[in-house]
Amino acid sequence: MKRAWRLCLILSLLLATILTFYALHLIKQPYQGYDEGIVVHIIPGSSSQEIVDLLFEHGVLAHRHLSLGYLYVSSHFGLLQAGEYEFAEALNLKEVFAKLSGGEIRLHRFTVPEGLILLEIADLWEKEEFGSAKEFIDAAAAALPLVREIDDAAISIEGYLFPETYSFRRGVTAEEAVAAMVQGFQEALIRLEAEIGMNDWLFGLRDTLTMASLIEREAAVADERPIISSVFHNRLRRAMLLECDPTVIYALQLNGSYRGRLLLVDLDVPSPYNTYKYPGLPPGPIANPGLDSLRAAVAPAETEFLFFVRTDHGRHKFSKTLKEHNRAVAAYRRSR
Repeated sequence: MKRAWRLCLILSLLLATILTFYALHLIKQPYQGYDEGIVVHIIPGSSSQEIVDLLFEHGVLAHRHLSLGYLYVSSHFGLLQAGEYEFAEALNLKEVFAKLSGGEIRLHRFTVPEGLILLEIADLWEKEEFGSAKEFIDAAAAALPLVREIDDAAISIEGYLFPETYSFRRGVTAEEAVAAMVQGFQEALIRLEAEIGMNDWLFGLRDTLTMASLIEREAAVADERPIISSVFHNRLRRAMLLECDPTVIYALQLNGSYRGRLLLVDLDVPSPYNTYKYPGLPPGPIANPGLDSLRAAVAPAETEFLFFVRTDHGRHKFSKTLKEHNRAVAAYRRSR
C-alpha cells in the first residue's frame, strides 16, 4: 500500500513537472493568430480577464486560461494600460504583457504646417477626426493663462501653437493637444534664446512673434525670410505703413468675411490688424510661425529694401524705392 502511494506521488510529481515545462514552453513560444497587423483597443477600466479575452479573440494570445494564470503570477499584473496597441509580429506571453504594461500604445500623427492660424488648425483637427473644431477653439481660449506663463503680454493664443508633427494617443483631448503645442513653442523659444540671447533681440517676445508671423505668411522660399524681415524692419524705422496683405486677410478671417482672395475694397477694413490703415505692427501674431521665421524676426538681413512683390515660384522681387517697385510690379504683370 505504501509502495503504491509512493508510486502515485512520483507519477504526480513527474506529471506536474512535465506540465510545468510544457507551460513554460508555451509561455516562451511566440504566437500570431492573425494574418496581418492588427490594432487592439483596450478601453480604460477593463479588467485583467477582459483584456486577456480581447487579446485572445484577436489572435494575439493562443491560450486564454494559461495567459490569465501567467498574468496573475507575473510582475505585469495590475499594470496593463488602456489604449490602442498595434501588433504586427509574433510575440510570446511575456512580450505581449510587457508591451501593455509599458504603455507601448499606437500613436497618431498630427502635423501642424507653418503659418496656419488657430481657426485653420482647429479645422485640421476636425478633418483628421481627433475631435471637433469647436472643442479645439474652446481649449485654445482656455489655455491663455498657460501662454501668459511664457509671455505675460500675450492677448490670445494665436502664434503660440508651434507648427510641428505631434504624436498623440487615441482619445487625446483638445486641451492636451493645445498644451503640447504651447510646450513646443516654449522649447523652440529656448533653442532660439540659446542661439541669440534675448538681450540682442530688436523687440520683446510678443512683437518678435508678431513680426515672425508676418514673415511666415509672406515667405514661400526659406532663404528670403531674413530679407523680408529686413523690409518690415526698414519700414518700421522710417515710420512707414507695413502694408502687409496677410494682416488684412487675417482681419477678414477673424470676422468671417474672407472670400479666398484679397480685393481692393478689403484694404479699408476697420481692424487694428489692417497694416494699410494703422501704423506699426498689428496688436498680435497673425499666424503660428516656425523656428526659421522666428530667427528671421530676431536677426533680419542688412538691406535697404523697402518693397517686395511676389514673382514666379514663390520668390519675390525686392526694391529700394517706390519707382523700382512699380517697375517690378508692371514687369510681373506683363509676364503673366
